[in-house]
Amino acid sequence: MARDPQAPSSPGAGTTSCTATPWIAHPDNVKDFFETGVTGSTTVGVSGGTERLNGRLSMGADNVRGIFPNNLFQRRTVSLSGTFRASSKLTADGTVQYIHNSGRNRPGVGYSGRNPLQSMFNWFGRQVDIEALRDYSAGGAFNGGPATREYNWNYSYHNNPFWVMQDNPQTDDRDRLIGSVSVNYQLAEGLNANLQTGSDIYRLGVQQLYARGAEDFINLAYNGGFRFQNDYRNDNNTGLTLTGTRRLASWLETNVVAGGALRREYFNTNAQQTTGLLVPRIYNPSNAAIAPSITQDITRREVQSVYGSAAFTIKNWWTIEGTARNDWSSTLPSDNNSYFYPSVNTSIVLTDAVPGIQGRFLSSLKLRGAMARVGSDAPAYSLVPVFLGQSQRFNGQPQYSLDTKLANADLKPEITRSDEFGAELGLFDNRVQLDASVYSKSTRNQIFDVAISGASGFDRKWVNAGEISNKGFESLLTVGLIQSPRFSWNTTFNFARNRSRVVDLAPDVETIVLGSGGFGDVIVEARKGEPYGAIRGYKYERDADGNILVQDGYPLSEAGLSVLGNIQPKWTGGWSNQFTFGNFSVGTLIDVKKGGQLYSVTNMFGEYAGVLASSIPGREVDWDDPGVVVEGIDVVTGLPNTTAITAEQYYHGLFGFTERYVYDAGYVKFRELRLAYNLPQSMASRILGASEVSIALTGRNLKMWTNVPNIDPEFAYSSRNDQGIEVNMSPNPRSIGFNLRIVP
Repeated sequence: MARDPQAPSSPGAGTTSCTATPWIAHPDNVKDFFETGVTGSTTVGVSGGTERLNGRLSMGADNVRGIFPNNLFQRRTVSLSGTFRASSKLTADGTVQYIHNSGRNRPGVGYSGRNPLQSMFNWFGRQVDIEALRDYSAGGAFNGGPATREYNWNYSYHNNPFWVMQDNPQTDDRDRLIGSVSVNYQLAEGLNANLQTGSDIYRLGVQQLYARGAEDFINLAYNGGFRFQNDYRNDNNTGLTLTGTRRLASWLETNVVAGGALRREYFNTNAQQTTGLLVPRIYNPSNAAIAPSITQDITRREVQSVYGSAAFTIKNWWTIEGTARNDWSSTLPSDNNSYFYPSVNTSIVLTDAVPGIQGRFLSSLKLRGAMARVGSDAPAYSLVPVFLGQSQRFNGQPQYSLDTKLANADLKPEITRSDEFGAELGLFDNRVQLDASVYSKSTRNQIFDVAISGASGFDRKWVNAGEISNKGFESLLTVGLIQSPRFSWNTTFNFARNRSRVVDLAPDVETIVLGSGGFGDVIVEARKGEPYGAIRGYKYERDADGNILVQDGYPLSEAGLSVLGNIQPKWTGGWSNQFTFGNFSVGTLIDVKKGGQLYSVTNMFGEYAGVLASSIPGREVDWDDPGVVVEGIDVVTGLPNTTAITAEQYYHGLFGFTERYVYDAGYVKFRELRLAYNLPQSMASRILGASEVSIALTGRNLKMWTNVPNIDPEFAYSSRNDQGIEVNMSPNPRSIGFNLRIVP
């Protein structure tokens, strides 16, 4: 704590002392702070004989321009935390954090009119000069279209991507507030009570505006449309916890925890939209040519919990701990809404238990093991049928429809059982350190909504779906190759391997579709007896020798679906290095993913439309010269195929041939390179009044090696289970960043 130089040597009540980051504390820098994207913090203490109140204020700002035109992401953060010591036994803590995120013209994903890559890969021609589309204000009449539309080379299924990003703005703003208050009281020596409550609250507003002529969403007979959505969420957690620590004997120490908690979740979303406007560019419900549709969804959930744990440490080298928790969830049947999950774990530091094994070679050895069971409840409103309201009225009366997901009043909680054994090993004065573990996890009664026959009026049903197992190995190896006062080199390897298997599903259910789509009749599913996440689609039809069968020059596909791969990788790993030269440091990180498959719609449509270089064979001379002769066996003659078809016929004919566009999703990425310099402490203190100052230049996603053409195999198409299907995804961009860190 720094003392006010004008204050007396023995501060009295009300004396204030501050330590602040000098840059952010100066008011002249506030404007720069919010425009350039930096962080700063201030620490304040108020004392009265002894320090009783201190707090910390920090702020941050980020501005990121996306790789697409008119695309901007912004983030602003402010946080305040404080501790008040009322007495030697009673303290109170409070934290509050405000986060504002805004997105401007986020590009769409997948097969969407708002996705610039959709038009470029699916419906462009290789002859199109993209730069010629940048000035689209001349109107469509310059290319045979109506004068009221933007200039575009072709209006079939897509718009000019520059016009989409500029004249069809999409904005989203999210305000999030995270706050908590806790009171701590020392009941007795080694026994404390903590009462805490806190909420995580956010509001999200989304506006999607569509100008006249947009191919996506709107009715082209009118002057545009809009979508408005507003979300509100409040998650509150309140709990009372008692903790006790006592040494029962000189060789035995115990730590006990007991408590209870209440979690309440509330979510409210409402939206309105119309596909037609009367007057262009007036995005207001009063201007709707087509009556807006209005939706609202309110979700509530409550979970009550009691929990406890006890840990015993024997002679400082053997620890045994047991935990127990029971939850009661409002989303499960009232007679089966309780689920209990205990755990037990132990660890032994062998080098402390048997000091004789410790030497120049073996520095430390710790063994650990654990068994645990974890429960999970069901999604809200999956127990009983619900009616969905519609904004339109019939004969003056409100309308309702039954949810097409069939509820299940007999749902059980999901239960996951896990077992793990691990070791931590140090060699050569801990210059070589290994942390490794093997594990086995089994989840029973997983809750899925599975597809069912539509004859009943329902298309899906909630079920408890059998058992899924995961077994794997994880390791982390760190080696201090060089350690000297002026130069050091530490290298770290990590490796992980997981094997999943669908052991069982619901009665009479052999497969559950996790996701589908991709314009190639491809699905991702959980199949009994197979690894989780199997990719199924159509293979080429082949003879007994594996030759593709051809008819009239076209390859044939099998009539049924086959397993073509799995979304799970064989293993993942990484290699990082840290070099230091005095005050300079260099860090590198390489990520590796081995195996796993994906299906790429980008490559399928890119060849279908003829925009990819891989679609050139067959038209090297002219559009129909020399043509494509599929290598295979003619089903009529039984001889090698000699019938030529045009490239257009060939690649259009591959629509739906899943096998051709399933790729090995493995990659190696040069993930990060970081160059940093730490100012000498004396210089940092003299120039900026700080205890520590560091300057760093960081590059991310610098290089990638993969066998998947044209796309980045590291993608997440959605938050659902249908991973492994790639649809016109934007790549992870290369980025260069500068970081300045100042510690008061």
